[in-house]
Amino acid sequence: MSPKNPVILTIDDESLIRQSYRLYLEDCGYDVQEAENGRVGLEMIHAELPDLVLVDLRMPEVDGLDVLQDVHKNFPDLPIIVVSGTGFVGDAVEAMNRGAWSYLLKPIEDFVNLRFAVEQAFEKAKLIRENRSYRMELEEKVRKRTAALERSNRLLRDTRMQMILRLGKASEVRDKETGRHIIRVSCYTKILAKYFGYSEAEADNMALSSALHDVGKIGIRDHILLKPGELTAVEWKEMKEHCQLGKELLDPLNIQDLREITGEGGGDMEGIVSDSDLLQMARIIAYSHHERWDGNGYPDGLKGENIPMAARIVTIVDIYDAVGSARPYKEAFPEEECLKIIRDASGNILDPVVVDAFFANLDKFQQVKEKWGD
Repeated sequence: MSPKNPVILTIDDESLIRQSYRLYLEDCGYDVQEAENGRVGLEMIHAELPDLVLVDLRMPEVDGLDVLQDVHKNFPDLPIIVVSGTGFVGDAVEAMNRGAWSYLLKPIEDFVNLRFAVEQAFEKAKLIRENRSYRMELEEKVRKRTAALERSNRLLRDTRMQMILRLGKASEVRDKETGRHIIRVSCYTKILAKYFGYSEAEADNMALSSALHDVGKIGIRDHILLKPGELTAVEWKEMKEHCQLGKELLDPLNIQDLREITGEGGGDMEGIVSDSDLLQMARIIAYSHHERWDGNGYPDGLKGENIPMAARIVTIVDIYDAVGSARPYKEAFPEEECLKIIRDASGNILDPVVVDAFFANLDKFQQVKEKWGD
């Protein structure tokens, strides 16, 4: 089947002019339709869209400017050329403002000019279509790449979360605690982080990082870690080292060591060993969650607001969960006694502001405790 000829609609109230356009343009290989005024022309355009429109300005019923305005609104990609007997600059400017692609004066003395204007309009329309098609293809590629990147990032995030939670559970198993302890501590941490105005992402980071608060206990010997009775001074000194051990476990990897392990002879591995916000937060919490508000904590004896906020938050939620949970060496304390311990620790062990925040969100804490009870 041969390709269909482009269709040109001529809108003019003078039949001889329409006929002259039709005869010439048909010789140029176009199919030509005619409309005697703007109203009929618009009806034909809306009924079956032509490929190009030639329109006069001065016509009865609906003039060319109204045709231009309608076409520009409803069919912005339809090429429309004004062929008018009025040579006023204002008319030409108004026509272009309403969407005319070009402007010719009639009578047309050399029809080559008409052919050139038509061909130029078709070429412009073709470029517009190609540009749109290219843009749509590009947008689709970007959409697919973005979706793939989001899936990759989601997988990476989920894998990272799994590794962190498993590492946190490993430390809890050695301490004879349940995996639900770190879940509760993480939930409690997020409640307080959100209360203090941290963003959703920051609160999630803090909550996930809190799962590693005792990761350093992996390096503490069993006879000390699992001792049911009171620790000796020497044993207590070793027990307190779990903060430093946790920090060291969470320090950035040495790039040279990683290359030795993986057998990589070179290349950029900075992304693998980079110190993420999550690991920075986890390191702060692991190292400082035994600091006390009054300065009598460890490992550095930090006092008051010198203690990082994340550590102050994890300190209170860890104490609340520890005293309210059963362990091999103790029963779980009743809720009222747990709350009394928190109140009594305000201003010495705990930041009073964080204690106030704890009680302001007590109903949320108790909901988590009920949902994730051992």
